[in-house]
Amino acid sequence: MRVLILHQAEPKISEWAKSLQGALQNHKCQVNLIDTNHSGAAPISTAPYDLVVVMTTFRGWWRPIIPIAIDELLKRCTRLEGRRGAAIVANRINASRAVRFLMHLMEVQGMMVEDFAAVKSAGEIPKLAERLARLGQRS
Repeated sequence: MRVLILHQAEPKISEWAKSLQGALQNHKCQVNLIDTNHSGAAPISTAPYDLVVVMTTFRGWWRPIIPIAIDELLKRCTRLEGRRGAAIVANRINASRAVRFLMHLMEVQGMMVEDFAAVKSAGEIPKLAERLARLGQRS
């Protein structure tokens, strides 16, 4: 299974994305990482990937705000229609609203969000990777 991880260029999220990459590779997945600092305005093709994972933080308490860079990164991706996806946010107050809004942004691009999570620490990444690997085997 091939997995693309789109993540925010923030130290904690970058560390979690690399940890998820390593855990998924242990489950025999090929994983590529792209962060919001990915240079250029060229489109990013998601055609070779079976699963697209989006990882981000958010700010705001009452109304969570997903960084605009994540929305722009999603809009640069091509062939997302019908692609399976997973939404992951950092766990804080109102993380459930943030993950719902991230799923909305992904579904606007045509993705089918089949898994979501609010991650509190890097210790949760191996179990998440196992869930995502099982998700790929269901196809």
